[in-house]
Amino acid sequence: MLRVSMVQARPGMVLAMAIYHPKRHGTLLLKAGVELDARTIMRLREIRCPELWIRYPKLDFIADIVNPEVFKARAEITAQIAEAFDEITRHSAAVLDYAAYRRAIVGLLDKLTDHPKAALFVSEMVDLDQPALRHASNVCFLCLLMGIRLDFYLVRERHRLDPTKARDVTSLGVAAMLHDVGMLRMDPKTVERWNQSHDESDPGWREHVRVGYELIRGGVDPSAAAAVLHHHQRFDGSGFPRRRTLSGETMALRGSGIHVFARLIAVADLFDRLRHPESATLERADEGEYQPMPVVRTLHAMLHKPYRQWIDPVIFKALLAVAPAYAPGTIVRLSDGSRGVVSAFTPTDPCRPSVMRLPDTDDSLVAGALDDEAEAEVMDLTKTRGLEIAEADGQDVRPYNFYPSHSGEFDLAATGRSMIRGSGNVHAA
Repeated sequence: MLRVSMVQARPGMVLAMAIYHPKRHGTLLLKAGVELDARTIMRLREIRCPELWIRYPKLDFIADIVNPEVFKARAEITAQIAEAFDEITRHSAAVLDYAAYRRAIVGLLDKLTDHPKAALFVSEMVDLDQPALRHASNVCFLCLLMGIRLDFYLVRERHRLDPTKARDVTSLGVAAMLHDVGMLRMDPKTVERWNQSHDESDPGWREHVRVGYELIRGGVDPSAAAAVLHHHQRFDGSGFPRRRTLSGETMALRGSGIHVFARLIAVADLFDRLRHPESATLERADEGEYQPMPVVRTLHAMLHKPYRQWIDPVIFKALLAVAPAYAPGTIVRLSDGSRGVVSAFTPTDPCRPSVMRLPDTDDSLVAGALDDEAEAEVMDLTKTRGLEIAEADGQDVRPYNFYPSHSGEFDLAATGRSMIRGSGNVHAA
């Protein structure tokens, strides 16, 4: 399987995975196995389908990562978020179906349990003209993926609970779905001011966390409500809202004083907002100029000030484990000028994946254009120093490749072992 942009789509390509409508969520457009023709490609471009997964010789194993059942469960989550947003927008006394949201989250978690290799963030499902829905969907999925990897951390951070209860991320998923619902109840002037300036110090905009909290509390688990209220807290104490003490003073929340669910949402929220810069307008998208920030560039930014001080370093390691800098199936160009597709990645060294060389023309990506018996050259970049990825998704990424400065810097498993033993500073930056 290969992930190709609509620009790269060619007649004769065969879908390896079904395509769902980017606006009518849960609506199946094309089944896996359909061969694309020029008319279908044109229609997919018109509705701004973000990308395609196509069949390709010697990459069938990537189907384990991009699993159709997981993709379908994600589509159900997105549909539930869309319904919630519509209910809140249309009715002042919105009645949200929290039981349905929990069922959708549990359904996705079940699919991820059945298909653990698919527990990666490798694609988006929502069109650009629905930024709030796209954002909520991505944040929800990322939080669940990170939460699954951080079971040991959840037990530590939620130590008052039974370990089985502490590991349960269902309420985290519901909170992530609804983390920005307060924005839907902001007055038009505040929303317009935010859209123009994106000033996070704006007191009116900051109220969206309290509005969202008041909207959902009583209908969700207290941990979920707290996560919605505090998802703009920062690990260094510079976030909001501040907590009022019994004496009437206010104090900042920092570190483990912030609920771990709120810390998870904060990381996923920042990742998605950096991926889709606010300067990226729909007009640019309509003109075909817009592309999300490459994942590697986003992760690179999060490694540096000011963002590094804002986020829990343990949770950032989980992000590296579930949001590959170069996801399997991604077409890249190497520093020697050759083209390839990422076939595997190493979370402990995120920018040195394994890459299978490809012919240099898009026409060669059409099913059957290559000899299945031809030898495929695969390079493990962790063992091929001096060769690196230069371009991904058509963008120059050379300035953003990052590498561990010491053994274990990005090793989530080692952090978990240290934490379980009760030794080591797990919050070291």
